[in-house]
Amino acid sequence: MEMLKALVPVEMTLASNVALRYLCQKAEMLGIGVQPIHIEEPDHKPHSSETGWIRKSWESGLRQAGLEEVRRILSSEKLDCFILPHPIIRVGSREDGILEELRVGGHDLFVEGELVNFNTGEFRKRLRSKLYRQMPCPVLLVRNMIQSNRLGLLLDEKTDVEFVVSQFCRFFTDTSVDFDLCAYAMDDLHRTPHPEELLDEGKRLLRERGYTPTRVFSLLGAPDTAGQALQDYGMLIAHMDRKSNRKSPLTEVLGLVPCPILICW
Repeated sequence: MEMLKALVPVEMTLASNVALRYLCQKAEMLGIGVQPIHIEEPDHKPHSSETGWIRKSWESGLRQAGLEEVRRILSSEKLDCFILPHPIIRVGSREDGILEELRVGGHDLFVEGELVNFNTGEFRKRLRSKLYRQMPCPVLLVRNMIQSNRLGLLLDEKTDVEFVVSQFCRFFTDTSVDFDLCAYAMDDLHRTPHPEELLDEGKRLLRERGYTPTRVFSLLGAPDTAGQALQDYGMLIAHMDRKSNRKSPLTEVLGLVPCPILICW
């Protein structure tokens, strides 16, 4: 089976450190290799407005400095997972550089860290960013180093159940993986589809692929209550429609949980 490939920014930040460590912890379960990327942003640096050979020489120096920084970080972390041997180093806008690499590099997943702040406004702002609106692959947003391998597959009334199940099975190929299936709603009154209908469809699709959830349940209540109920999972997996789901109750829940979330578009 071909190994999946995750693009991961390597930076001198706590968020980057947490994302790297967490992904390496889960790499075997995901069957994934880590492709480091580092963007040197030129704003406010000498020679950033120059042209010709002066700029080329300056950019070459930035790329070399970036490569050395990435090698130092990876060496100091002593990561126990497969790291692709050639880090990608670019000079320019971080957002544009990552987006371009995601488009041309054939990556299966984008992984980055985010320090826990329980600020749903900041989470929605991230979802509205150019990078998140246009990236062609799922994103794993890591907020904490959680040791648990317990997974939660989340559904709500806007979920494309068939799509998220197919993505779940793509990333977690071991049919014996420990996971729960949860349908979330503020309440179960006049919901179409009803949470129980979502669970029935999810169970059927998973069963056809050989997967059996450890627990199947509806989760009703306000987003903050739901966030507390889901906080101990090692990872939550959810589908998001980038056009309509940015203000959904499930989006609010995902903005409040402290655990890593795998968002499938």
